[in-house]
Amino acid sequence: METQGYISPEEVRQALRQIYRTDAETNLRSSLIEAFSDELKPIDEKGRWKPSALLLLLFFLLCAVLGIFVYFSVRERG
Repeated sequence: METQGYISPEEVRQALRQIYRTDAETNLRSSLIEAFSDELKPIDEKGRWKPSALLLLLFFLLCAVLGIFVYFSVRERG
């Protein structure tokens, strides 16, 4: 049987790996950075990543809740 013009399964796997390696949507790290970045301006004037305002708000809220928990857990009972 003539195999000219056909490709092997290993060549298909290599081609798919190459395609998926360059695709931004299949890369977990770049997808998370895109999801947590500011929607209007994800990079500031200095070229640094800007987090989303909602992400910052959730972070500060979590810090406040943990601070309140630690305050009432550690304080002396009088």
